[in-house]
Amino acid sequence: MTSAEPATLASTHRHRLRSAAIGEIFQIDVALPPGWSPGGPPLPVVYVMDGNAVFGIAAQALRQLQSAREARPAIVVGVGYCLDGVARPANAHGSLRTRDLTPSHDQGYLDNIAAGRGGRPAPVEIEPTGGAARFRDFLIDELRPFLAGLYAGDPDEQILVGSSLGGLFSLFVLMTRPGAFQRHVAGSPSLWWDNCRLFSHLEDFARAGPGATREVFLSAGGLETQAPWLIADNMRRFTAALQTLDLPGLKVTSHVFADETHASVIPAALSRGLRTVLAPG
Repeated sequence: MTSAEPATLASTHRHRLRSAAIGEIFQIDVALPPGWSPGGPPLPVVYVMDGNAVFGIAAQALRQLQSAREARPAIVVGVGYCLDGVARPANAHGSLRTRDLTPSHDQGYLDNIAAGRGGRPAPVEIEPTGGAARFRDFLIDELRPFLAGLYAGDPDEQILVGSSLGGLFSLFVLMTRPGAFQRHVAGSPSLWWDNCRLFSHLEDFARAGPGATREVFLSAGGLETQAPWLIADNMRRFTAALQTLDLPGLKVTSHVFADETHASVIPAALSRGLRTVLAPG
């Protein structure tokens, strides 16, 4: 039997970047498309939330689409946390993402967490919830310049991708800094958060306009119908509300994946979302 060695994705790099705004050291994984070179033309940059869990899925899905010429080449950036078991345990991921991806404080959510823990309070790392504005500014004002100095991505092709709370976050950024990303992918967005508060941003978004944002793709699994989350229904409602605004230059599409759950839908949602917003031509 030969000795084993670690397996890694080809043409990927890992960086650690400290955010001055959040006080967190983030794990930044970067996947480069075949044939990429520093002197080549600038490419779209895809920012994938929950990088610890889904960076590999997104990177490989896009490479498969590129090989079939169903998507344009792009740089994939997974934004995650340093979970090496030294500074914090690996199971801190759930608390950290809840801190950073939620746009407001939701006491009802924390009460549900406490009830599920036999009355013990929610983990301290997610107190307070509602750090999405700081995390948004980290992506735009700290991470984007850092990556631009290394990979020369196209500033006019910035794409924000997220699932679940990450999908909620992608839509929050669309609502609050329209045009900062030209394309958004929101899979199974947790629009239930804080009594569906994100819907209240739609009027301000309509007045401000989409800016440079050109495309939004939303999706959910057909089995994501459980109360009180109603993920598929809320996704349909938000899609319809965006389409009703009829904002010039903004394309809004959605898809429901039959027989898929909140967990099983993630690979399909990533693949369809990337194929949609990076379609050739």
